[in-house]
Amino acid sequence: MLNDKVVVPDKTIALFVLPENKNEGLTKERLTNIVKKSPKKREWFTPHFYRCLPLTIGNQYGYVITSEFDFSVEWNGGPEPSDLKIGLVNPEEEYKMFFPRIESHFGSGILTVNPPFTLRTPPGVNLMTLNPPNYVIPNITVMTGVVETDNLRRNFTFNLKVQIPNIQVIFPKGSPLAAFIPVPRYYSDKFSLKFADDIFDQEVLEEESKAAKDADIKRNTIETNLPNGVGKSYFRGEDVYGNRFKDHQRP
Repeated sequence: MLNDKVVVPDKTIALFVLPENKNEGLTKERLTNIVKKSPKKREWFTPHFYRCLPLTIGNQYGYVITSEFDFSVEWNGGPEPSDLKIGLVNPEEEYKMFFPRIESHFGSGILTVNPPFTLRTPPGVNLMTLNPPNYVIPNITVMTGVVETDNLRRNFTFNLKVQIPNIQVIFPKGSPLAAFIPVPRYYSDKFSLKFADDIFDQEVLEEESKAAKDADIKRNTIETNLPNGVGKSYFRGEDVYGNRFKDHQRP
């Protein structure tokens, strides 16, 4: 029977420390360094990237899981868990003292990250695991999973797939390993892809076609480098003709 007393408030993700980790110095301060809101900045971004509103907002979506220690992994291409080698400077010390735990559990070149906590969400809200937004982890694909965290009463793992065998991947201390974002259950399932001419009349189709063409013309002229360029119009929340968006998100 589900615990009906654990109803997480709306727009909240509740973090429960696992019992076995409570006596290991896992303070709230440490936890805020292990799991945190995805930040705005990226080390590899130049100032030009921050002028792109979709990228800047995308950086800040969800939460990231980071490592408290340095480690490396290398996969020989085999299917067994033992085919993935995990390198630690001081294995015993780090496994006892630092988080999140890491292991080769599933095989097939998959690194499993075990966080020291469980996450619970409001009713009807899942958590989706994914790559940390706009962080580049060479030779690694973070596997996407969708978890019913309003129902699940235990922790879940984050799994990273090594892409190419026989290439060592190094994870420095503090590097993001994986991320998660809340998504309403069934939300994306309710959408369907339809051709615009099956939805709108000819007048609307022609207006949208003209707007797209005019934006393309503007993008490929000298105006792109001026304050009224297409990119800056989007940043301000305006269409190609200067009409204001009804709802516009800024970083």
